[in-house]
Amino acid sequence: MPESTEIDQIVYEILADMPLKEKVAIANLGESDVPYLQYAFDICVSDQLGKDAEKGKHVMHRMWEVLQETHRARLVK
Repeated sequence: MPESTEIDQIVYEILADMPLKEKVAIANLGESDVPYLQYAFDICVSDQLGKDAEKGKHVMHRMWEVLQETHRARLVK
């Protein structure tokens, strides 16, 4: 597994440029749905990651984890 600080740096750079609507959409995915984004994600960040598909999987999963904490729709009473 790649170093977590490297993964976090990539994640936060991507999230800085991502529109709110996309952040919320990713945050509200179930964990089993995350792999379906992998192909599109790999295309979008291939310049940053090169051919390292395993690193891309770690980045995608970490991005989902971060967005789960910060952008997930919650029921407000």
